[in-house]
Formats: sequence, structure tokens, C-alpha cells
Amino acid sequence: MDIQTIETKEMYSEVYAVLNLLGNSFITKLPPSLYAMIQEQKLDTYTPKYTMEIPLSQQNLKKQSVAMIALFQLKYWCRNDEERQKLKNIFEENTRKNEQEMREKYSTDNLFKKKNSIQQEVESNENLEKIEENTTQAMVEYKESFIKKIINKIKNIFKRNK
Repeated sequence: MDIQTIETKEMYSEVYAVLNLLGNSFITKLPPSLYAMIQEQKLDTYTPKYTMEIPLSQQNLKKQSVAMIALFQLKYWCRNDEERQKLKNIFEENTRKNEQEMREKYSTDNLFKKKNSIQQEVESNENLEKIEENTTQAMVEYKESFIKKIINKIKNIFKRNK
């Protein structure tokens, strides 16, 4: 099995565990074919355990599992149209927030700002390296060796005599 298939089967296992935790009053509101499909598609080796004392948001459910349960709430478990509309409004608000975060995170303006700041940082690092290099060069003092000094003196003597 590939990873995607395993993740999907784990999602069905999580949904199955939550449905069993909620009990028959919720399961009977689902179409029997849907519940049978969840049972059939779940991963038999993965049996998550959940408790009613802790909110589902703190029980490490996959996002896909939460999304499927939310869809069940919208389609099958809402008592009336008013409750259904409130839930739709919550979904729409969450979608808007998510889209806004994505726009801010992946905005072309931000991408160029980031690129410019990186480029400025690289340039400042290059300048720093040049300054350090020049400083290092200025600090190294060139000294002629004793033999070189003697040779240069002899050359100067011959140059004067010409």
C-alpha cells in the first residue's frame, strides 16, 4: 500500500472510532451505506482510542477526519436549517481566515521583500568580507629579508656608479 492509501484508511479508522464514541443515536442518522463504507475502508491494524472527557481538537485527529466529521454534522446531524446555516457561516469564516493567511504568507510583495532583504544581507556580508580582507592586508606588514636588503644595497651602489 502506498502512503496516501494508508493515510486515507487511517482517516476512516479515526472517523469510525469517533462515530462509535458518539453512539448509535449519531450512527443511525448516517446512511447505512456510508457507515458500511467507513467500516470497510478503515485500517484494521489502526484502532485509535478517544474519550469524551477531552475535546476532539486535543486528541490528535487528522485534519481529514475532522473535516469528514464536520461534514456529517452539516449534512446529517444538524437539527434544523438555522443550526445548519450557523455551521455554514463558521465554515465560511474559517475558509476566509485560511485564505487570508495564505495570501499574506505567499504574497508576491512579501516574496520580493524577502528576496530584497536576502540580497541586501548577502551584499552586506560581501562588503564585510572585503573590509575584513583589506584590514587583514593592511595589518600584514611586508618586511624584506636580510639577504634581499643586501642585494638591493649592492644594486643601488652599481646604479649610482653608472
